[in-house]
Amino acid sequence: MTRPVLRPAGQGSILQIGPTRAVIKLAGAEAAGRLGAVEMEFGPGFAGPPPHRHRDTDHLWYVLAGQLDVTIGGQRRVLGPGDFAFIPRGIPHAFANPGAAPARLLEVDTPRPLDGYLAELAAAFPAGTAVDQAAVAAIQRRHDTLPAG
Repeated sequence: MTRPVLRPAGQGSILQIGPTRAVIKLAGAEAAGRLGAVEMEFGPGFAGPPPHRHRDTDHLWYVLAGQLDVTIGGQRRVLGPGDFAFIPRGIPHAFANPGAAPARLLEVDTPRPLDGYLAELAAAFPAGTAVDQAAVAAIQRRHDTLPAG
């Protein structure tokens, strides 16, 4: 039986992935594997992942603070606080924070949560570690994340 989850601000499983901080607000296991939610903070100058897509995962993005430069399905936009995006599975997308201030994003993933992916990234790239894109690509392949091409 799935149980309600109530988390105060700042609470959840905290993962440091290189320069990124992720707080798992709802782990897939807490929602019977149907969805997951994560609050992510991207530091200034965060280059983001290369363009990618998912076979089985839809994203809902809600910007909480700062600005993110996003490309979704070939359309580039800058999203700020209160802006929302829905990225259906199969659509190539990428994001970055080229600005001088941190950016925060609430991401909901369904029907496949990606908290396992984030946990594996955190294990591979602890705080202060340089992110190796080849290693990221290998991790992505294990978690429904494919190059955009």
